[in-house]
Amino acid sequence: MDYDHDSVRLPYHGWEVRSHLTQVSGQGTVAAGAMLYFGEACKCHLVSCMQFADGGAAIRSIEDKATRWIDARESASESRHV
Repeated sequence: MDYDHDSVRLPYHGWEVRSHLTQVSGQGTVAAGAMLYFGEACKCHLVSCMQFADGGAAIRSIEDKATRWIDARESASESRHV
């Protein structure tokens, strides 16, 4: 598997969130992306472009967005079986 070496990998509920910075400007605008893998398959790709103090804040924000997406997907899946 070819990994993005600049990415931050976060294991979460059996998923792997691979987040990375895609653009940084002098004005503090940072674009970050996250690919959500389950097994070896990328199931979702998220992007966020906002004003952040630094790249670390952008990574934390996209990881939060990714984990909320996973939680929502799991909740929807569980409610279908009730």
